Amino acid sequence: MKIAGYVFAVIGGLALIGGLAAGHSVFGPLFWLALGIVLIYFGKKKEEKQEPTEKNEKNDQPPTNAEESTTPSKNENEDVKDKPMTYWER
Repeated sequence: MKIAGYVFAVIGGLALIGGLAAGHSVFGPLFWLALGIVLIYFGKKKEEKQEPTEKNEKNDQPPTNAEESTTPSKNENEDVKDKPMTYWER
């Protein structure tokens, strides 16, 4: 969304300069410029929303010894059942 916003903003900005220089209407270029700015704004807002969840995933620490003892242990066969088979394992 941000890339499209930058593209529209550049096109709108250049068209605005050309319209002002030639004495033509600037409402069309202003629309594209405003659309680009809005897309950039919403793209950055969307990125900021996603960053806190990514930071929480990165900061996850392995469990301590006390936590390991309380978690039930899995058999090796259960791990194999959960993992999908590849073509070569058939």
